Amino acid sequence: MLIQNKNFNYKSLGDEDFKSIILKKTFIKFTEIKKKNFLDCNFVDVDFGETDIVDCKFINCNFSNCALFHTNFQNCTFENVNGSDFDLRAGLLIKNIFSNCNFFNSCFRGSKLMDNNISNFLINNCDMKNIIFDSNSYKNVSFLFSNLFKSTFNNENLESLSLKNCNTFLCIYNKTTGVKTLDVDKYSIIN
Repeated sequence: MLIQNKNFNYKSLGDEDFKSIILKKTFIKFTEIKKKNFLDCNFVDVDFGETDIVDCKFINCNFSNCALFHTNFQNCTFENVNGSDFDLRAGLLIKNIFSNCNFFNSCFRGSKLMDNNISNFLINNCDMKNIIFDSNSYKNVSFLFSNLFKSTFNNENLESLSLKNCNTFLCIYNKTTGVKTLDVDKYSIIN
């Protein structure tokens, strides 16, 4: 089913879950999405700006060219999710589960990732400047060709994280282990 050119700003998405839905050129801004399941859904040119997404599940979903400025995700599950050309600036990602996800050519600039469980996760060619990573759990996570300029890692164990061809200039690592095995810039600050 295709949902196109709809405006859900300041509105609820209703009580039903979404299965095999394509949302295209749709606005879901300035609202809250709570306790929804999205299964086999595609989000194309969807604007989620300043929306709080809480206790939701995204299984086998794709995000393409979506705007997520100041969008917050809390207690959500992302399983087999692909994202490309999306922009999540200054968002909060707290206590989420990411499993088997691939994100490429996208932006997370200025966001905060806290207490997330991240496994089998690939970030490729993403803008990740000025991000705060705090107390996340990693297993088989790779960042490739991404810009982490001035990002901060607090209370992290990075032994299961791989950084390849990433800009880590002026990154800060506070109370973080596993840094010595990473390809980090010599001007990084390690406390």
